[in-house]
Amino acid sequence: MRLARLGFVPVLGLLPLLGLGCSGSEPPTPRGGYTMNFADPGIDCAAPGHLAVLGEVSAGQKVRLVTDGEDDVTVDCSVSGSGTFSVSAMAKNPAEASDIRVKIDSIAPAATKDAPATGDIAFSSAKTGGQTFYSDPAAPCKFWFEGKQGVDAGKIWVGFECPAMLNEGETCQLRLGVLAFDGCGG
Repeated sequence: MRLARLGFVPVLGLLPLLGLGCSGSEPPTPRGGYTMNFADPGIDCAAPGHLAVLGEVSAGQKVRLVTDGEDDVTVDCSVSGSGTFSVSAMAKNPAEASDIRVKIDSIAPAATKDAPATGDIAFSSAKTGGQTFYSDPAAPCKFWFEGKQGVDAGKIWVGFECPAMLNEGETCQLRLGVLAFDGCGG
């Protein structure tokens, strides 16, 4: 009974209520989209050139990003930081047999085509015969922002190109690419 006089009972009585403020809302569901040209630069690329698309995204518009789980598409991403950001993203579309994986260790909102960030992409599709092509570590992919594009914690919308995508002696390219991810954890 002396505990009540010291104020412990009211505090203990509030413990169940303290938990109510700790439960946050559900994290957002990741969404993603891209448009890019898988190209034969005339070197040694046996895979046919083709346009690869998920959702509807371009350099100037994000019309529709595909939500993780929509039409059996898997989207997972992390965009973290402040000032500069670290990006890890993937989108797998069984309907197109396509899979893209993106890794940018450091990208600042000021990245431009003339002063881009660098990173890595792995890409495969039905038109690559299911073979995965990896960006060349000696000539990494370049990422930049134009117009409304940008990066912030949990989201990115960025242009890119990969001068050399490699697979077992083949060298192809990714040209005029744009990708967007949001709802990304950090």
